[in-house]
Parts: sequence; C-alpha cells; structure tokens
Amino acid sequence: MEQSRKRMKFEVLFERYFSNFPRIMLTNLMFFVPLAIALALFWLVGTYTNTIVTTLFSILAVTLVFPFFAGVVLVVRNIARGDENVKVFPNFFKGVKENFFKFMLYGFLLSIVTVLSYYSISIYAKMLSTSWLFYGTLFVCILIALAVLFIFFYVPVMTVTFELKLKNIFKNGFLMSFGEIKNNFKALISLVVVIAFCLTLVMFASIEYLIIAITLLLLALIVPATCQFVVSFYVYDDMYLSVADKDTKSKSIGDAIVDAKNKKNGVVTTDIEDYSDVDISTLKDSDDFIFYNGKMIKQSELLKRVLAQREADIDKKEEV
Repeated sequence: MEQSRKRMKFEVLFERYFSNFPRIMLTNLMFFVPLAIALALFWLVGTYTNTIVTTLFSILAVTLVFPFFAGVVLVVRNIARGDENVKVFPNFFKGVKENFFKFMLYGFLLSIVTVLSYYSISIYAKMLSTSWLFYGTLFVCILIALAVLFIFFYVPVMTVTFELKLKNIFKNGFLMSFGEIKNNFKALISLVVVIAFCLTLVMFASIEYLIIAITLLLLALIVPATCQFVVSFYVYDDMYLSVADKDTKSKSIGDAIVDAKNKKNGVVTTDIEDYSDVDISTLKDSDDFIFYNGKMIKQSELLKRVLAQREADIDKKEEV
C-alpha cells in the first residue's frame, strides 16, 4: 500500500486557518471594538495637537488596548495548535480576564520600544549621507528592533500558556529569539506576506474613501488575528516543548533536593493534593503535558496520582 505523503508545514497552516476562518474573523472583530475607539481618539489627538502629544497618547492607547489582545492570542493559539471547535467568546474573555495586567505592561513596553526604534532608525537613515559610519549604527538599531520583535513573538503566547513569573517569561523569550531563529524567520516571512497582501488590496483602491473603507475592513476582520495566528503557528510547538521540558526538569531537581533533605532529617513526605475533581476519562497514559491547578504535569503522571489516590480511598473505606 502506498504511504500517504507527509504534509508540508504551510499546508497545515492553510488548512487550520481557512477551516477556522469564521472564528478568526469573529475574534478579530471583538478585538477591533477597543482598537477602533483607540484609533478614533488617536486621529482626534493627532489632528489638534503636536507630534510629542500624539506620540505620548499613542503609548497610552497601546497600553490600554493591548490587554484585549490577550483574548486574540488565546483563541488563535488554540486554533494554531490544532484544537477543534474552539469557542471564541469564552476563550477570548478568559484570555483578557486572566492576563489583563500583564498584557497592559507588554503594551507599554512594546509601544516604548517601537517609538524608540522608529525614531532611532529614522534619524540614522537621514544621517547616512553625512558619514558611512552611520550604516553600522543603523544596522545595530535594526538588529535590536528585530530581536525585540522576535521576543514578542513568544511573550504573549507564553503568558497565556504557562504560569510563569514575568522575569522567566522575558528570559525565555530572549533565549528563544535567538535559539529558535529558523521558526522566527518563518513567522516573520509569513507576517510580511500577510501585510503585503493587505497593502496590495489597499493599493488597488483609487478613491480615498474606498481606501479608508478597505483599510478599516481589513483591520476589523483580518489583520491582527491573522498576524497572531501565523506567529503562534510557527513558534508554539517548539516553545511549548522547550518551556515545558525545562519546567519539568527544574521541578524534578527541586523535588529531589527537598526529598534528600527530608530523608536526612527523618521526615516522610506525602502527596496531600486532592485529585477527586479530575475526570479520569480525559487522561491518557502519555508524556503529553496538561495544566492542572496552574502547573504543568504529564498526563501519565497525573493519571498515576489519581489512580493511587482512588486506591487509597478504597482501602480506607474497606478498613472502616
């Protein structure tokens, strides 16, 4: 029997994207509500104030809008990793509720870095005609901006996936911005393709009002969620494996140290967690990780603990 051909990565991307296209558009539309308010205020401020005030307001606007992007990240992450029948509304609001303040911080940091990168690159680009030395400075600025972009490929997805401290989120994001360079450039190229496609649609419009209408339509239904989808698709799998494996190893080492100290002091440790709320039918005897009580744990390990606790409960009942 002839073996079926292994599908290429971009084929899986297209399948997951277009099979969930209505969900992605709905997610994008939900995010567009606060985004539209921010854009309208930005336009008003830019019309009646100077550049400095407009820049400061843009930082404030991104800071306040970015928490709602957490909902987009959670929904499209689930779609990008292959989850079926993703429910948009509960996932969106869950993402916003659980990550509101972290994403507000991310929005502030991202807006500051974007403004600094924009002005730095613009200034050094204008100074190229005065000295060739500025080519090196401009190149460094572009590299820094690219590194920050790669870090923020991971920070939002990592935040909605793992229970990690902020310093560990940024540390892992920094390491993977270099360590996962292949996936980063795949995601970057995909972003360029999406943006180029949208700009092409806008360029075909010759009437000013039509240009505005198409731009708003793309922002309302396509751009933010689609961009995050392609990023999540390319970075999620390796990020998940790297962070989950690292987290498991560190906990194993920590548990070993604690057990060694307890044995030395004659202390017997027992597992006091209650697993009575776990639906055993949903667990598999595999090394796949799942979340339980805010922790990463292998399904096989959780299954073992649940069965052990149930056997212990049966023994207690028989003794009585």
